[in-house]
Amino acid sequence: MPAPKELDPTASPAARFGAELRKYRYAAKLTQEQLADRIGYSKSRIGNVERGDEKPTRELINLCEKALDLDGVLLTHWPAISGNQVPQWYRQWPAIERRADQIISVAPLIMPGLAQTEEYARAIFAGEPDATPQQIEEAIQARLERQTIFTRPAPPQYLAVMDEGILYRPIGDNSVTRRQLEHLVTMAENNWFSVQLIPYEALCTAALVGPIVLAQEDGVPIAAYVESALHGRVVDKPDEIKRLVGRLECVRKAALPEYLSMQRIKERAASWN
Repeated sequence: MPAPKELDPTASPAARFGAELRKYRYAAKLTQEQLADRIGYSKSRIGNVERGDEKPTRELINLCEKALDLDGVLLTHWPAISGNQVPQWYRQWPAIERRADQIISVAPLIMPGLAQTEEYARAIFAGEPDATPQQIEEAIQARLERQTIFTRPAPPQYLAVMDEGILYRPIGDNSVTRRQLEHLVTMAENNWFSVQLIPYEALCTAALVGPIVLAQEDGVPIAAYVESALHGRVVDKPDEIKRLVGRLECVRKAALPEYLSMQRIKERAASWN
C-alpha cells in the first residue's frame, strides 16, 4: 500500500481542513474506508477532501464531527472554506495573498490583519455596528486562516508599515493592546517579518488614506487590496498598482528604520498596565 500523500495545510482553507480531518481520523484509528462507511460517503470522497482536492460540504463536516466524536473543531473551518464570512468583493484576495512571496501592509489606524492576535481581532469585529456573535466568530476564523501563510515552510516576506498612533490606541482593554504589541515584538524576531513605524514628527499624510496591502511575486507587484469604511477593493490594473506602489514608497521613506521602530514598540508595550 502506498504511503499517504503528504499534505500542505497552508495551500488553501480546504487543504487545511483536509489535514485536520486526517489528524482526527488517525486519532480515532479509522481508515478512510471506515470513516466513509460511518458517514455514508465513498472512500474516494474522503481521500479527495483530505488531500484538499475537493471542498467539503457543511453536511460532510457535520457527519465527520459526529463520527469522530468531536465538539465542533472541524466546523470552525467552514467559514473559511465556504467564503460566506466575507463579502463578494473580498473573496479573491486570500488566494492572492497565499500566492505572494512578499506582502507589504500600510496601516494608519489599527494593527494590520495579518499581525493581529485573536483577542485584538475579536475586539475589532465586535465593534462593528449590528455584528452578530456568529458573524464575529466567522470573521475571526477567516482572519486566523489568512495568517496560516506564516506557518508554511517558506513564509512570505512581510512588512507592516504602521502609524505610530496605533501604539497608543486602546483596542479592547489595556491587556489586549499590551499583548498585541508583545505579539508584534515576538513576530518581528523572525527574519521574514518586519515592522516600520511612521512617527508623528514625520508629518506624513500619504498613509492616512486607509489600509493598503500590496502582494508581490518574484519582486513584481501582482495585486493590492485597499479598504474604506464601506467596502474594500482588489486592485490589479497595472496603472493603479503603479500609483499605489508610488504611495507606498512615499510612506516607507517617512518611516523609521526597523530597529528604531522596534525600540518604540517595546517601550510602549512595557508602559501598558
